[in-house]
Amino acid sequence: MPTASKKIAEAIFIVNRHSKAAIDPRYLYQLKKAAIEKLLHEGHAKKLGLQFSNNPKKSYQHSNLLIDCHGFLFHLPPQKKDMKDLPHLGTMQPIKTTNQVRMSLSHAKTTLENYTGVKPDPLKKSAFYENASPYFR
Repeated sequence: MPTASKKIAEAIFIVNRHSKAAIDPRYLYQLKKAAIEKLLHEGHAKKLGLQFSNNPKKSYQHSNLLIDCHGFLFHLPPQKKDMKDLPHLGTMQPIKTTNQVRMSLSHAKTTLENYTGVKPDPLKKSAFYENASPYFR
């Protein structure tokens, strides 16, 4: 039986995987960040170091924070303290996932919402629909 923090790590993995293809991934990334920060605070996750991003912003190289939680590796933007305190691990290497996780996105979102207390804003519409042509509304 997996521990509660392992279930949270699995839910983060599912949310992170789906956010890469989502039309408006802002809420999914918000859930991921809140859950990882809470796991770090509780001591269930560990900061490993910094890695160069594969996607430079406006042609400027930047680094991401590499975090380990129960064998799952995640990236978050680093804080200034992380830039000073953590070692730089160089370029990102492709991560071979051996973790087999079977969980629906809705179950993963519910798990993370219950864990973090973060809820979607019912009044906020997706940016996709705000920018869409009036013809398609």
